[in-house]
Amino acid sequence: MIHDLTGLIHTVAALLAMATGSVIFLRPKGGARHRQIGYVYTAAMVIMLITAFIIYRLTGGFNALHFAAILSSITLIIGLKFALFRTPTAGWYFYHFLWMSWSYVGLLAAFVAELSTRVAMPLVVEKFGPESRAVFWGIVSVASAAVIFAGGRLIHRHRPPPPA
Repeated sequence: MIHDLTGLIHTVAALLAMATGSVIFLRPKGGARHRQIGYVYTAAMVIMLITAFIIYRLTGGFNALHFAAILSSITLIIGLKFALFRTPTAGWYFYHFLWMSWSYVGLLAAFVAELSTRVAMPLVVEKFGPESRAVFWGIVSVASAAVIFAGGRLIHRHRPPPPA
């Protein structure tokens, strides 16, 4: 459920980032089309991350999801750095691929966490009462970890050769 304009902007940006990220992840790398879609992905991620730091509805304060947004910001910034400055010269592509891939995996893990918040939390609270929030955080942690593990396997399988 979207509660305000910030939540709507956050959701639309996240969906756009997931859509463009999947295109980038599945298509051949490099070239003008990759860069164009990459710019849209980056802009959507920046908007989504900025709005993530404004949303405190779940706990009323800074929480694990905000910490994940910090990590996502770091992966995005470092991934962009390698593409924009192309240093180190021999290995920029390898590092760009790794950091941007982790940026996308983090986005998918956040999506699973958000789905857990919207779907699992109400069911857990209804069945076990409000004191069952620890169960909810366990569900979020396990689901997100599963996405991160699977994403890590895919990144490792499809990564370019490391620089010599």
